[in-house]
Amino acid sequence: MDTLSELRLRAERRDRAGAAAYLRAELDAGRLWRVSLLSDPALAPLWEDAACRQVMEAAQDRVAARAFRPEVLIEEAGEPGVRPLLLVLHGARSTAAATLPLWRPARELGYTVAAAQSSQPATEDSFCWDPPRARVWQDLAAIAARLPAHGRVVLAGFSQGAWIALQAALRGQPFPAAGAVMIGTFVGAIANLEPASRRLRIAILNGGDDAYTESLGELRKVLSDRGHHVMVEVLPGLGHAYPDDFAARLPGLLKTVSRSAN
Repeated sequence: MDTLSELRLRAERRDRAGAAAYLRAELDAGRLWRVSLLSDPALAPLWEDAACRQVMEAAQDRVAARAFRPEVLIEEAGEPGVRPLLLVLHGARSTAAATLPLWRPARELGYTVAAAQSSQPATEDSFCWDPPRARVWQDLAAIAARLPAHGRVVLAGFSQGAWIALQAALRGQPFPAAGAVMIGTFVGAIANLEPASRRLRIAILNGGDDAYTESLGELRKVLSDRGHHVMVEVLPGLGHAYPDDFAARLPGLLKTVSRSAN
């Protein structure tokens, strides 16, 4: 059971002593870094308990002391001149450094490739794009200011990063993206999709054994009904992961989202 599920269960059972002990063990073991989860409404009973609150505040203080900042790694296309930009967002427990190599082949297609990294820790050495959304937009705005001059923009991501890439593309700020490439897509609250600033081309690639794939049908319908062009491909036997042949599939995905929307 993950940390949030464990805490929700203890809060529901009013097991505040057990919750405090569990929180302390997680903090002492160096696992309690994803402090955004502590704002879950279901954990309100734990915040009312002095022992639980002490540990949760200690976790927040530890994160604040690290002063994490958003980061971006950039590899410009080899060709001279202003090139299109592919900006990629990592999943919920990853980094820009782990993400960039997977998308680097896009440089051979003329793209400048940039891998963005959130300021919100998921573990001591990985990051996530958790709410509040204002924090996410703040991180992306800081990243946008560090990008080189570029032409058209494609946003992309894996898992939670794919969902945020879609939301940012719909929003149109701080990147006026023409399309989004979503891999292993986590599907959040569809009712909370950002209103679209323009019609988008969206390519989604998920595994048939990925639990999130069950929600893709509804997401595709909502996006299509709003006038977006959506391509969904589901690979049998693939779980919540990049396919082994992702580099070979990347040109087709980028071609799908780079055509002019009608």
